[in-house]
Amino acid sequence: MYYEANVLKRRDVASLGAVEAAFREGPLAAALRAAPSIERRCGLGADAFEREYRRGLRPVVMQGAAADWPAVREWSFERLAERCGDTRVVVDSYSSQRARETTFAEFVSLLNGNTGTGTVPLYLQEWYYQEHCAQLAADLPELDIAQYDFRRELYGEAVSTNHQLWIGQKGGITRLHQDSYMVDVMHVQLVGAKRWSVLGPRANLPRTGDGRANFGRLVDHPDTELMQCVLEPGDVLYLPAQWFHRIELLEDSMGLGRKCLDPIHLQLHVRQRMAELLAIALNAEEVKKTHPELFNVVMARNRTWAGRMNIDLSKLRP
Repeated sequence: MYYEANVLKRRDVASLGAVEAAFREGPLAAALRAAPSIERRCGLGADAFEREYRRGLRPVVMQGAAADWPAVREWSFERLAERCGDTRVVVDSYSSQRARETTFAEFVSLLNGNTGTGTVPLYLQEWYYQEHCAQLAADLPELDIAQYDFRRELYGEAVSTNHQLWIGQKGGITRLHQDSYMVDVMHVQLVGAKRWSVLGPRANLPRTGDGRANFGRLVDHPDTELMQCVLEPGDVLYLPAQWFHRIELLEDSMGLGRKCLDPIHLQLHVRQRMAELLAIALNAEEVKKTHPELFNVVMARNRTWAGRMNIDLSKLRP
């Protein structure tokens, strides 16, 4: 069996917990206090973005680039509850212990009542809102800088605009990870503020001789490229494929996740997609056992993907 030597890429509970603890009060928390900020640019046009950041695979925050979007100017938790109140959503889907289905209106009601010492922040993660509340799309225009997304050619327009909303309470955390399928990350902050902590794609957390994670090596190595930023409403973050990222909600927050497939990553994208689909089809019980926190998320993601492509999952071709 293959053993992943880089602890940052391991998805077992112990490894995830060790990395998260290092961010909360360990060596990564200390390193972040001295880490440089991701470059911020105002008025960055599509040509300059392409030339200065996408070609060089450099992260950037486009300050206020979406400030005129209706979602940034008008959205609130209560307004969305009025528009999508009956829509079924899965809250805390990244936790096999806490995940549960509810309506969006009930989710907002839970948020309002989830206060006080010791409460765990509620988080609606990776909500494919276009499946059941498609009217929201009018408030979320397409990004000029995202026109290179090759998923249009590969899967069709419906999948290329299959974006996700991330909605949660202050204190919510998305643990450190790399996005699947070799896609670039674009995140539009709509409501509230988030802190992003990012590490370069070559960041490596090895183990010491006695089996512990060697955070000293991670912090000191130049390949780590540790940086951070705070996104405010209207800001757009571009993060090239395979950059590690961790997100902390500094306030009650809403954000739009927009993926882009650079054609240079097409082969690896297809390989990762096929590997995931084959694992689910041929080895589902083992995958469920080894990745209990991710299995349901991956299943929901692939069902949504198939639905957007009008694929009937109950049928096989002879």
